[in-house]
Amino acid sequence: MSEQEKGKSKRVRWLRVGFVVLVLVVGLGPLLLLLAYTRDISLAQLLQRRAEQKVETAPDQLSQKMYTVQYMYRFCDHSSVYDLDSTPAEMEIPPADLVEVAAALHESDAGVENIVPYFKDSGWYVADAGAGPEGPCFIFTHLDDLCPECRGRYYLGIFHDGTADMIAVFEGRPPCGKVIKVTPHAVRDDDREGLEAGEPLDSLDDLESALEAYTS
Repeated sequence: MSEQEKGKSKRVRWLRVGFVVLVLVVGLGPLLLLLAYTRDISLAQLLQRRAEQKVETAPDQLSQKMYTVQYMYRFCDHSSVYDLDSTPAEMEIPPADLVEVAAALHESDAGVENIVPYFKDSGWYVADAGAGPEGPCFIFTHLDDLCPECRGRYYLGIFHDGTADMIAVFEGRPPCGKVIKVTPHAVRDDDREGLEAGEPLDSLDDLESALEAYTS
């Protein structure tokens, strides 16, 4: 075979190879694009499902778990207990971060004693934690000085300073209350009965005029 015929045969082979490659690219290209597209859809759906699962357990959802709140006070006897749906609007409710921490620690099988230190200075305590039919169930305790009904009310009463009985101003309703001021006036025997019962004040502005009745 001459050199010219060999060159022609070689060009024919390359043309055939190029034609095959062209057919593969043109024929398989759409199929490859389709596969890539469906794979991307599956990945997107998977990411969406994972995001939805994450939303189901997001921290801001935990505040919807069932809980009971008991309100207790140091200087009055008006304790009360409410569940989630019956808590009055004027009452404080457990902070969302407290509910989230309580739920997280409960799910990790941590005891109630491990939850308390997180909020020991907030007035809120986790009294109990358990499992209910709809998920975790907590009993939160809010400890304050006075209930809303006693807060902002004042009266004159008796405070014993260790050596003598002194006239003092209390916040609350007699006979319970929180001492907010001890006057320099000692309790006289003829005033003792009235002060033991408590002498209500309309406001702290009436303090001086009320003291005149016990010091003049």
